[in-house]
Amino acid sequence: MTWSRLFVSEYFSVFVVFVATLPLLAGWACYWLAMRPGLVAVFVPRDLQTSYLSALTLPFALFLAFMVSDIWNRETLYAKTVLQEVQRLDAMLDISRVCGKSCVPVDDAVGGYARALSRYEWDEGWVRPHADVSVAFEALVDTIATAEADASVPTYIRNVLLSGQLDLRRLRTDRYFILHADLAPHRWIVVMVLGMLSLIGLAALHVGKRYQLIISLSTFAIAFSMTVAYTVVLAWPTVDESIIPSEQLRRVLE
Repeated sequence: MTWSRLFVSEYFSVFVVFVATLPLLAGWACYWLAMRPGLVAVFVPRDLQTSYLSALTLPFALFLAFMVSDIWNRETLYAKTVLQEVQRLDAMLDISRVCGKSCVPVDDAVGGYARALSRYEWDEGWVRPHADVSVAFEALVDTIATAEADASVPTYIRNVLLSGQLDLRRLRTDRYFILHADLAPHRWIVVMVLGMLSLIGLAALHVGKRYQLIISLSTFAIAFSMTVAYTVVLAWPTVDESIIPSEQLRRVLE
């Protein structure tokens, strides 16, 4: 089991809640430490410059902003790839129906592959090619191979069907690459470490000051929690079917 499969499963919502809870717990721990009498007695917050906090929060904000930007760009690229798959499937349906009775099995196989994609791989949560989709694709390959061997099928139709098969295989591989290209675990670790350091910096500036600690740590911890949780959810793209013409999508899936 890979780390991505561990995170994206039927317990994905539990994982998101867990990630969102970490900053809140860290904020509470920083508050507890900053109010300890022993620390209050020896630590003088006024000795710290205000630039100290900026030195911690600026790298956190910049790194997280670039990370979210990469995720949004990947989401767009993922949606474009799915749209290309739908267009290619739609074109293959047109070709098979022009072909006539000889290509009816191809028409059925294209529809079966499209429905398998929609159910298992165009949705949020998949991390590797699904076995049922692979079976549907192999069935499509076999059906096209049968059409290739059928002399009653015009040569140009056979060429288009074969080209469509190759494009579908490539696009499926492209989706997998897009999903995993920028999801290295160390990026999430860096975000969490920088966020925790920012919480420590806020606490250090207000050691012994109860109300200042409550306001500063709670607002930052809540913002940190919401941002990280939202970023985790965005990290696993799902197709927005509103970007695909409804008639075209319905035709492919039905």
